[in-house]
Amino acid sequence: MIDDHRGRVCVIGAGYAGIGLARALRGAGIPYDHLEATDRIGGNWSHGVYDSTHLISSKKSTQYADFPMPEHYPTFPSAAQMLEYLQSYVDRSGLAENLEFDTEVRSVRPVDANGTAGWLVELASGEVRHYRAVVVANGHYWERNLPWYPGEFTGTQLHSKDYKNPADLSGRRVLVVGAGNSASDIAVEASAAVGTADVSMRRGYWFIPKTLFGVPSSEWDRIWWPIPLQRTVFKQALRLSYGDYRRYGLQRPDHRLFTRDVTVNTSLMYALQHGKVSVRPEIERFDGARVRFTDGTSAEYDTIVWATGFHTRFPMLDESMFVWENGDPLLVEHVLVPRYANLYLWGLVAPRSGAGRIISFGADFLAEAIPAQDGVTEPLSDMLARRFPARSSMLAGSAEILCRIRLLRSALRLQRARAVLRPRNNLSKEPIGS
Repeated sequence: MIDDHRGRVCVIGAGYAGIGLARALRGAGIPYDHLEATDRIGGNWSHGVYDSTHLISSKKSTQYADFPMPEHYPTFPSAAQMLEYLQSYVDRSGLAENLEFDTEVRSVRPVDANGTAGWLVELASGEVRHYRAVVVANGHYWERNLPWYPGEFTGTQLHSKDYKNPADLSGRRVLVVGAGNSASDIAVEASAAVGTADVSMRRGYWFIPKTLFGVPSSEWDRIWWPIPLQRTVFKQALRLSYGDYRRYGLQRPDHRLFTRDVTVNTSLMYALQHGKVSVRPEIERFDGARVRFTDGTSAEYDTIVWATGFHTRFPMLDESMFVWENGDPLLVEHVLVPRYANLYLWGLVAPRSGAGRIISFGADFLAEAIPAQDGVTEPLSDMLARRFPARSSMLAGSAEILCRIRLLRSALRLQRARAVLRPRNNLSKEPIGS
């Protein structure tokens, strides 16, 4: 038996992004059900970060546009404060009444060939619901990426998602693998707890301090300015603050600034200068407790922490429906799935600053896009792709994304105006914004 929810939208995931979208749907008067697999809100902030985690973006750039963080919060709030903030947002916005906890989604499949007739959502309980549209906000920090190297390591191994505090480390010889924000934090914390720690990095990365000239680095991305100019200014600022990375034992970056994720961290450089953390190259192989590196050196370790990131996955969907590129799906503006109607992937963006305004204004766009699909006979994603080609990269500047959101909303309004002036069967023949 299929439960008829065709007048409603299904939102999967009640994390930072999912909660922001729920507010927009509620504000637009769009009926929706909000399904969360766990027993609480918060997503990765609730069950995927270590105890000492603090935001790398400032509270000003992380907060939702319509709900400032409390004045007493520090510039970089803790994970506990972030969860408290998200809960207060749910309470203030009246979002709790639509939330269904401990409700795992087993599968999502289109009713017809491309989802124009809606989607069937099957729950782990066996219940099947027919929804008007589905928004997948399951996050991209849960499918652990664990690289493989020859040999066998006989010590303790854990992924950064499973690390909570130094009590999880066995022994005093610790190797952290990775060069991102988690790797930097865990290496520094481990060195403080056990004396020293090593960190293995495959190549050169860009490290940016949490503040530049007293201003949080995330807030330099609040207004749009050309990427080449951003690179020039940031590189000069980095020369003034850090100098040559090789002075810290780090390799020079092997890619242009802002073409890959940057690491926003200040404490790692301090620990490197004080000999608390030492840099190692990429692992070559394991020999019991001994780890051999590509430069011919080796050392014995008791614990390896894999801070090696995550895979992007959608286990409730048939992943062959996506076109994959470098491990990520091709999407129109990080949200719309080419060739499919009424299906939206939400939160798949890695901005160079906090995501607060992106979530708020992006959610308002999506609250307009969902009803706009009803007025056309082909997937809205394909219509928009004529002006905004699908891309796979999650990296983007905050100001750049906000600018494109404004363009998308203008395109939707133009389409609605045209819908009034021509018959429905002609709507799909005119490219948006032409």
